[in-house]
Amino acid sequence: MTQHVPRTHPASIAHAQLAQAVQSAGATAEAPGLVRLALPTPTLPPATTTNHYFVGSRRCVLVDPATPERKSQDRLVALAAALQTAGFRLEALVLTHHHRDHVGAATELAARMGLPVRAHAITAELLAGEVRVDEWIADGDVVAEDAEGGVWRALHTPGHAPGHLVLQQAGSGGMVAGDMVAGEGTILIDPRDGRMSDYLASLDKMAKHGATFLAPAHGPGLTDGQAVLAHYRSHRLAREARVETALRQACVREPWVAADALLPTAYGDVSRLVWPLALRSMRSHLEHLRELGRAQTDGQRWQSLV
Repeated sequence: MTQHVPRTHPASIAHAQLAQAVQSAGATAEAPGLVRLALPTPTLPPATTTNHYFVGSRRCVLVDPATPERKSQDRLVALAAALQTAGFRLEALVLTHHHRDHVGAATELAARMGLPVRAHAITAELLAGEVRVDEWIADGDVVAEDAEGGVWRALHTPGHAPGHLVLQQAGSGGMVAGDMVAGEGTILIDPRDGRMSDYLASLDKMAKHGATFLAPAHGPGLTDGQAVLAHYRSHRLAREARVETALRQACVREPWVAADALLPTAYGDVSRLVWPLALRSMRSHLEHLRELGRAQTDGQRWQSLV
């Protein structure tokens, strides 16, 4: 009698290979078609790492190749090779935006892995002379594809940075959120390259696209996307109300005031150690109040119009 030996289904083999590759690299499978590896970068505290995401599998992209450390880059390259052995087809590096803690390894890894770099056209312009962006990504473009045929599309979400992109898994609320939200720390809107009105509009855009699971660039994933986005919006508006109150009270004493004079009132609830960053955020709030016709500036000082 011939003994029947059950054959292992190819899908089971691929799944086992994927699990082994992820575990060996110290990475995590956040969701189908989404693998995260947190690696050290020169980012803002309290964060110390940036999440490097492999998005999709049939058409896979590596999002935010940023770590400057050679050993960490080696881990990333090894994970990429293992994922390819497990059936992933890696085709590009994708940048969510131009900040250093998101692009620091793009040039080196593009050369080592033989892959093009893709980003929004504005990001490409901002990185000119630093990182070569080979292909542009526009709002709505398909960026990656899962094994079952589902796609990941780009959403243009300016505010933190003018060329910021979020990647959404079509048919679900899963999003690779870049620096729109954070799993640890907060998001800085710096007036040098950010805009508060754009950021608030982008939060609304993500909510309208049905955000559920958010995979941020820093810290763990956030499972209640709608609640997270609503919190970020309400927090920003509450802080802006404090900034406006501080400005209005200061202008009772003198018609024009310097922005840093508002810090004790507007940010008195946070440590003085973060006031340098708070000042940058507050300037973005003041600019938003100016856009709303509630404040004005002479270039150095500010005045309340309410």
